[in-house]
Amino acid sequence: MSRPACNTATPRHNRRVTFRRKLRGVGEACLVGLALLIIPPLPRPVVVRLSRWLGALGFRLSRRDRRLALANLDVAFGDRLSDAEKTAIARESFRTFALVVLDLFWFQMFSRARLARWVAFDASMDAYFPPGPTVAVTAHFGNWEVMGLATAARGAPPVSVAAPLNNPVVGRLLTRGRRGTGQAVVGKHGAVRALLRALRGGGKVALLIDQNTLPAEGGRFVEFFGLPVPMSAAAARLSRHTQSDILPAFCVPDEGGGYRACALPPYRPAGNDEREATQRLAALLEDVIRADPGHWLWMYKRWKYVPPDGVRERYPFYAQPVDAPAPRGGRR
Repeated sequence: MSRPACNTATPRHNRRVTFRRKLRGVGEACLVGLALLIIPPLPRPVVVRLSRWLGALGFRLSRRDRRLALANLDVAFGDRLSDAEKTAIARESFRTFALVVLDLFWFQMFSRARLARWVAFDASMDAYFPPGPTVAVTAHFGNWEVMGLATAARGAPPVSVAAPLNNPVVGRLLTRGRRGTGQAVVGKHGAVRALLRALRGGGKVALLIDQNTLPAEGGRFVEFFGLPVPMSAAAARLSRHTQSDILPAFCVPDEGGGYRACALPPYRPAGNDEREATQRLAALLEDVIRADPGHWLWMYKRWKYVPPDGVRERYPFYAQPVDAPAPRGGRR
């Protein structure tokens, strides 16, 4: 007779783990609250200098993320770039992300005035603002958070999707900031219905397309820097169901601490081939990243899943078969 599996963790151990998690959650919430007090009053040049210092510090101290970034750069560029060039790109990526985080707080004070002063809209963005439905797609490139705030402040607020954070208090604080200029933020559960409703009402939606979305979750495997990766087909699906244009748009930082919002030409996928449309978006994003690699988030596990017909040796160290169990917390 087989014996039932048992949990070897003791109740005391479980209580310690739960206590540590709660303590960490309280600490995270306190840090975010402190950032909301300290960062918004700072002059813009100080915020920019602080982001560069924090990015450099993060690159030096975060051994795990530095290793991830350099492994991803090996996948993307191989021998076409030297180790020194890849290191410089990774360091710039850390600095870019540090500014994204700081600006989540800084733009919460005098939001509209600051966005008008520090975000310039390229003429290519004119395709976004006319009345009518648009599926705007962007990536973890430049400052995707400022893009949503700035377009909303100019009168065309998008509906965007945000994954829930492990810390609900921090999540609520960040969501409140994202909604500050009129942007609507919906959770992943039931997001498609909310996005369809917005488009059918003539509104705008904004999607981040450079995340791991497995086929079971509505994604498709597409080529990205020469390797198949799972990518959401939501943009193609929404466009097809609502006869909306897809507009790739990005918000790129400049040396003076400002941003330039720009877009590629809009297009509407022909036919019902979601994979073909998604592959086109992946190719467009790859071109954007190649042109300015320091502004993409290289610390993300973008090549995490190896498809059944893929060659494991071509993928970075953290990759796993697509049918492997999801990690704790469901993170992709």
